[in-house]
Amino acid sequence: MLKQILLSTKIIIMVLLSGQIHADEVKIDVPFELLELIGDVEYGEYLASDCKTCHKANGESGGIPNIHGKSMGELITALYAYREKIKPNPVMQMQAGRLSDEEIAALAAYFENLINWEE
Repeated sequence: MLKQILLSTKIIIMVLLSGQIHADEVKIDVPFELLELIGDVEYGEYLASDCKTCHKANGESGGIPNIHGKSMGELITALYAYREKIKPNPVMQMQAGRLSDEEIAALAAYFENLINWEE
């Protein structure tokens, strides 16, 4: 019984640290200008190597979500929230903190267009 509780606690902590679940949902107001940007897919592909290190298409990456095929709106909102430190996750805050609006749009366009990404 104790082993099950410890395992469940470990899983909950991993999910919370990954930024997938929040104890308090926060409304994220992404600037309209950012949402309206048209991302350069080729530039997004160039920028995506760091992302692909952790975000695997097959979902086997220790609780890190698969982001290929996600909508541009979802990806832009997530990257903006990490960049502005609204969503908690030190690694993602550091990665997104380096991105300009144009780079966020490019990455979002690239990952949205990935349908059959093979590792």
